[in-house]
This record gives sequence, C-alpha cells and structure tokens, in this order.
Amino acid sequence: MPVRKWTKEWPKKEGYYWFYGYRYGRISCSTSCDPEYCLVDVRKCANGMMFTTNGQFLFKSEPEEAHFQKVDLPELPPNFKH
Repeated sequence: MPVRKWTKEWPKKEGYYWFYGYRYGRISCSTSCDPEYCLVDVRKCANGMMFTTNGQFLFKSEPEEAHFQKVDLPELPPNFKH
C-alpha cells in the first residue's frame, strides 16, 4: 500500500480518515488538552459532508491543527460481496 501523507485539508470525499489534532481546541473548559488521534467516518449529507468520530459529530469550527490521512481498507477475501 502506498504511504499517505497527512494533510490539513478537510476531506471532500466519503470514506474513513485518521484525524490528529485538538478536537475541541487547545484549551477546553479552562484546561489544556492533548492532541487526539481517532478514526473519522466521512459521509455525504444534504448540505455537504458529515464527519463523525467516537459517536460524536466533528465540526470544522471546533478543532485546532486538524490533520487528516485517508485510510486504505484491505481488499475483501475471495467470494465475499460488499
């Protein structure tokens, strides 16, 4: 599989992406936060793209220093259908 690079561009296509950054900003509830590493599911919706991770929505206005990397999913075994 090719090695993918991290980008600060928010995903524009459906799929799974790794996220690394501060989900709620560097300071949340007056406390310094560590950057998070999580899997994001990106899907089309009526008004654009929807980003979810760990059962919550991820909004473009909240994270700081957001970095994304596309997840390469493995091929299905023979005789399996998607």
